[in-house]
Amino acid sequence: MVATLFTLLLIAAVAFFQFRLEALVSLNGVLEHQIETLDQQSRSQLETSIGQNLELKKIAQMNTQLNSMQQTLNQIPGARMDDWKLAEVEYLLRLANQRVTLQHELSGALALFDAANKILAALDDPGLINVREKIAEEMLALGREGQLDRQGIYTQIQALKTQIHQQIQPPATFTQVSDESENQQPETLLQQLSSLVHIRYSEDAFDAPLNAQQYQILEHSLLLMLEQSQWALLKADQSLYESSLDSAIGWVNKKLRHKQAQTLSKNLVELKNIDIQLHIPDVSASLSLLRQTLNDRTYRPSINTKKAEVSSASTEQAL
Repeated sequence: MVATLFTLLLIAAVAFFQFRLEALVSLNGVLEHQIETLDQQSRSQLETSIGQNLELKKIAQMNTQLNSMQQTLNQIPGARMDDWKLAEVEYLLRLANQRVTLQHELSGALALFDAANKILAALDDPGLINVREKIAEEMLALGREGQLDRQGIYTQIQALKTQIHQQIQPPATFTQVSDESENQQPETLLQQLSSLVHIRYSEDAFDAPLNAQQYQILEHSLLLMLEQSQWALLKADQSLYESSLDSAIGWVNKKLRHKQAQTLSKNLVELKNIDIQLHIPDVSASLSLLRQTLNDRTYRPSINTKKAEVSSASTEQAL
């Protein structure tokens, strides 16, 4: 009985172990199949990634070649449609610099700078923003220095020149002593006393010691001094301007003593006190910067471009 029970247990144990072995063998087969599937998938993904990397390298190389070709195309003079506008801007800036340095015409130069700035604004090129900044700075400098009304001062001096004849002449109440009366001796004692004594009223002008010929010489001299001051005004020569008006003021105060002459002297003093010296600002920075920008855009074969072309050619051959 015990032997039979032991035999049954032994048979059951063998059957269980055989079942477990078959289950393990089956599971091992499933695992091997899954491993093979994963291996195939990994190989496929690796091949796909390798292909994608090659494609990405091709795209990057094509982008590099395209950028190099675009840069080369931009560097060729006249290739861009806006090159003629940039040439116009350069011409306007060069003309404005000539107006400032040679002609000292700040208002005209300011208008030329404004025209150049408007053209650059219409181009809307980010690479030219620094040029526009320099133009704005130079326009501000010209605006500060161009506040003197040089033309107005010139017309004031011209108005004095046209009125100089009337202003230096004595008033109608003035009694002029002619050359003949000076040389002619009085015949009687009463005439001698009358020639020595004059009754003058406070509203009458003083007797200026000038005859008609001396008035003409004075008028001619004053006109020459005023013309010299006008020339100094145009040349912004402060020392010559002041010395010319100083001479005119001295001549008027020394030779004339009536009210019209005092008014003339006052007007000359007011003109003399004006500072006409022209402080020329440096407005060449924008032109230099624009020329440098255009020069950078001019085609010059570079080492980097050649290397890019060689590397792209070798990559195409390898592929």
